[in-house]
Amino acid sequence: APIMGRITLNRTMAQFSCKLSCTPGLWNARESRLNGKSREAVETNEKIERLLLAVHSAFNSLMERKRDFDAAAVRDIFQGNAGMQMTLLKLLDRHNGEMKARVGVDRAPTTLSTYLFTYRTLSEFIKAKFKVPDL
Repeated sequence: APIMGRITLNRTMAQFSCKLSCTPGLWNARESRLNGKSREAVETNEKIERLLLAVHSAFNSLMERKRDFDAAAVRDIFQGNAGMQMTLLKLLDRHNGEMKARVGVDRAPTTLSTYLFTYRTLSEFIKAKFKVPDL
């Protein structure tokens, strides 16, 4: 059976896959560990302990920043996803910046204005349809 991790912090919760599995009969739900001294139990418990240390390290690094955060932020830091998320409008904005630098070199000015119009229209659509600032 797969082993899932759960981070709970200030009434927020984030779940993630530990990418570990175990024999269901060995699992001790109270201890969140495997019972016994078998090779599977010892190795899996060591991996769980390393995961816990990494989660605590991510939590401590967020505490040092002295800003509010939730369980999902801890999970993202732990998994290395923080700051890696590229939203649709951010990507289009980056693309438009690159196009602006190329106007007059190998792009016409009307091309940039078309991309800027696309950005505005897509932004309005996302706000109207999904009621969020970006996807």
